[in-house]
Amino acid sequence: MTLKKKLLKIKDIIEYESYMDESKKDELFIVTDKEIWDVKCDLASFIQQTLNQYLSFLQLKKDIESLDEKQKTASLKLKETLKSIEETKRAAATRQKKKALRSKLYDLYKHNLGFEIKPLKGGSYEEQTEMMFSFHHINKSKPEDEYKFILVLKGQIYDVKSCNPPIKGISGLLEELNKTNDLSAFVVQVRRSFCATVTT
Repeated sequence: MTLKKKLLKIKDIIEYESYMDESKKDELFIVTDKEIWDVKCDLASFIQQTLNQYLSFLQLKKDIESLDEKQKTASLKLKETLKSIEETKRAAATRQKKKALRSKLYDLYKHNLGFEIKPLKGGSYEEQTEMMFSFHHINKSKPEDEYKFILVLKGQIYDVKSCNPPIKGISGLLEELNKTNDLSAFVVQVRRSFCATVTT
C-alpha cells in the first residue's frame, strides 16, 4: 500500500467510523498504530532516499564542475603546446635558412677569396679549441699560395699558435680581439695584413 493510501485509510477510520463500539475502536487503533508506524517508516525511508539522491546529485554536479575545470585546463595546455610546436617549427625553419645562408656565404668566400676554416682540436665543451684559418687568392700572381694561421681559444682568451707567413702587428690584433670578441673583424684584419706582405 502506498503512503498516500495509508494516510487516506487512517483519515477514513477517524472520520467515518466513530460510531463503532469501544472494543472495535481499540482493535482498529491497534491496527492503525501499526499502519502509522509503517507510514512513519516509509516516510523516513522516502526522506532518506530523497536525501541520498540529493547528495548524489550534489556529488555529480561537483564531479561535472571538476571535469569542466580539467577540460579547460587541458584545453589551455593543448593550445600552449600547439603554440610551442609552431614556435619551434618557425625557429627550426629560421635556423635552417641561416644555415643555408652561412653555407652559401662560406662557399662564396671559399671560391672567391679562397677562405677556409678547419677545426683542429677541441670543440664547444672543451677547455681549449684550435682552428686553422687559411686564405688563397692573396697574391694575384700566385693565387694558389696558401696563407694561414692557427687560432687557439683557451677559456675566454684567444691566441695565435702559428702564422704563415708571419705578419707584423699580430699581437695588437690579438689584444683587440680579446677586448671586443669580434672574431670576424680579426680575420678581416689578418687577411689585410697577409695582403700587405705581398705588396711590400
